[in-house]
Amino acid sequence: MAASAPPSRPEILLLSLATTLGWRVADSIFLEQLERAGASTVAVSVRMGASARLRRAYPVTDVVEAVAARRALRAAVRRHRPRAVVISTTTAAMLADTDGLPFAVRLDAPAALNRPGLQNAGLHALERRAQGHARLALPWSRAARAALPPGSAPALVVPPPVERSGDLPWRRDPVAVAYTPDVKAKGLDIVCAAWAAARIPDARLSVFGVEREAALGHLGRTSTPVPENAEFLGKRPAAEFRAALRGALAYVGGARWEDFGQAPLEALADGALVATVPSGGPFEALGLARELAPGLVAPSLEPDGLAGALRSAFSMHEEEAHAYRKRAAAMLEPYRPETIQRVVTDRVVPALLG
Repeated sequence: MAASAPPSRPEILLLSLATTLGWRVADSIFLEQLERAGASTVAVSVRMGASARLRRAYPVTDVVEAVAARRALRAAVRRHRPRAVVISTTTAAMLADTDGLPFAVRLDAPAALNRPGLQNAGLHALERRAQGHARLALPWSRAARAALPPGSAPALVVPPPVERSGDLPWRRDPVAVAYTPDVKAKGLDIVCAAWAAARIPDARLSVFGVEREAALGHLGRTSTPVPENAEFLGKRPAAEFRAALRGALAYVGGARWEDFGQAPLEALADGALVATVPSGGPFEALGLARELAPGLVAPSLEPDGLAGALRSAFSMHEEEAHAYRKRAAAMLEPYRPETIQRVVTDRVVPALLG
C-alpha cells in the first residue's frame, strides 16, 4: 500500500487486514483521503505468517485473523506512536488493543450480518465490544450501518468512491456484462441460467472475473447449461471492465451475497441498466436499482425471475433508458470522490483527532 513517508509521530495509523484486492484498493484510497484532509498517516498491513494455514472455516478464520491483527497493531502502535488509529474490517478490530488511543472501524459488513448463527455468537460478542469502544464506525453502506450491533459508536457512511470511467456512447451494444470472480457467491450459475432462459435475440453475455475452464467446471457441477452466446473473459484490467460497462446495455447480477457490490455501482455510473437478483447482505446498489426501475430487480434468487428482468432491460425504450441513466447519475452523488472527501475532512478526521 502506497503512503507518504511518515513523520516521527503520524497522526493516524491505518491497520489494514488486506485479505482481498478490494480491501487493499479501498484502504489505499482511504489513506489518500486522510492525507488530503491534512492528517499525517502511516499504513500497516497484517501478516498472517504460519497461522494462515489455520484459516479453513468460519469462525476459526476470523479468530486467526483477529489474533494476527492484534499482534500487528500492538507492534505498530509501539513503533509509530500515532495519535489515533483506523482499523480496516470488523474482524481486525475484534481483539484490537489500541493502548487507549481513539480508533475507528472501517467495515463493509458487520459480523452480525454476514456471520449469522449460534456458531458465530462469540464473534458477535467481540464485535459488540469493539464497536462499543470505538470512537467512530465507518461502514461502507447504509445497509451496513443499519446492521451495526446496538451500542456501536456513532457511524458515518464512507463508501469506496464510484465515478463515471469515461465518455458514454450515444448507442450501446446488445450486451450484458457480469462479474463473477467467486462463481458460487456471485451466482455464475444463476446468471447463465437466466441468460439462457431470457432468449434475447442477437445479444451476448460477457462474463468477467472467471476463466472459461473454471466457469465451465462450475456450470457442470451445478447442471447449468452453457449459453451459446456467452463469453468468459477471465480476470482483466479494471479499465477493460469499465470500458465494457460503458458500451453495454445492461449489467446482470446473480450474486447470492454482496458485502457491498462495487461492480453494480460502477455499472450505474457508466450508464448500464442494472438487472439483478435481490442479493443478500448490505448490497448498496439494490435499493438504487429498485428505485430506478423495479421491473429490473428479480423477485427472488431464481434464474426465471432474473430472466424476466433481463428481457425488461433489453426491451426498454431509449427515452426511458436515458431517463434511467440521468436519475442514476444523480443518485450516485454520495459516492463521488469529492463528496466522500468532504465527509473525511469535515467529520472523520476532526472526530479522531479532536
